Amino acid sequence: MFCKIKMQYIDERQAEHNYMLYALENESELCPSLKHELWRWPTMWTRKLLKTNAKQALQGRYWRSFWICLVLSFVGLGGAGANSGNAARQAVSTVTDDTTAYDIINSIPDSMLGAIFVGMLIGSIAALCWALFVVYPLNVGRCRYFMESRQSLTPVSTVVSTFRRPYGNPIVVQLLTDLKIALGFLLLIVPGIYWEYCYELVPYLLAENPYMSATRAMELSKEMMEGEKWNFFILKLSFFGWLLLCVFTFGIGGFFLEPYMQATYAEFYAAMRSKALAMGMTTTDELGGFVRHDTYPNGMDF
Repeated sequence: MFCKIKMQYIDERQAEHNYMLYALENESELCPSLKHELWRWPTMWTRKLLKTNAKQALQGRYWRSFWICLVLSFVGLGGAGANSGNAARQAVSTVTDDTTAYDIINSIPDSMLGAIFVGMLIGSIAALCWALFVVYPLNVGRCRYFMESRQSLTPVSTVVSTFRRPYGNPIVVQLLTDLKIALGFLLLIVPGIYWEYCYELVPYLLAENPYMSATRAMELSKEMMEGEKWNFFILKLSFFGWLLLCVFTFGIGGFFLEPYMQATYAEFYAAMRSKALAMGMTTTDELGGFVRHDTYPNGMDF
C-alpha cells in the first residue's frame, strides 16, 4: 500500500513516482475532476521527514547558509521566516491605524507639518523602491539558493543571480501577489490569511521559472497548496518552541534558526513540486528544475 512507503530522503523523482502510484490505485476516485478532488489525496510528507531532509541538506553548508541569512536579514529579509509580504502588510496596518496617526499629527506644530510630510514622502518612496528593486529579487534568490543547496554546495552568488535578466518580471509578480494579500488584510483579515497561504510558493516558482506570469504563478501556487494549507500552517507552528527560545536570547537565536527554517521550507516546495508534476498541474517545460551553475548556457557564471 502506498501509504506504507517509507521515504528516507525526499527526492523529486521518488515523490513523483509515489503520487503516480496512488493515482493509479485510486483512479476511480480521482477522475474526472482531479483538480477538485485534491483534498482526497493523503499527505505524502511529514514534518519529521522534511526537517530531517533539511538537516541533511545543511550538512557542510550550514555556516554558508547562516551568513547568507544574516546578511539578508539586514536588507529586509530576516526574522526567522519573514518574507517581503510581511512588510507590505505591516505598512497597511500602520496606515490604517487612524486614531494613532491623527493624535500624532495634532501634536505637531503647523510650521513643521510641511517639512515632516515631505520627509515622510521621500522616506516612503525610498522604502518602496528598496523593497521592489532589492528585497523582491533577493527573496527569489534566497529560494533558489536553498533549493539548489538540497543537491550540492551552491555558490553564494546564487542569491543575487536574480538581478540578471529577467530582472523585472519577478518584481512585478511578487508586487501583484503582495498587493492582493495586503488588500485581503485591509478589507477582512480572513481573506488575507487565506491568500497568504495560497500564494506561499510564488517566490519558489519564480526561482525556478523567472518568466512565469503573475496570473500563472498565483494560479499554480494556489493549486499546489490545495489541501496543504493547514499542514503548512502546522509545519510553521512546529518552529514555535525554537522561536520562543529565541526570545530569551533577545532575538539572536533567530539568526541561527533561520537557515534551518528556510531549508525546511525548500523541502516543502520540493514535495509540492513533485505532486504538481505527478498530478498534471504543470510540466517540466514550465518547471524545468534548478540548473546547476556549472551547466548554465553561454558561459554565464553566477
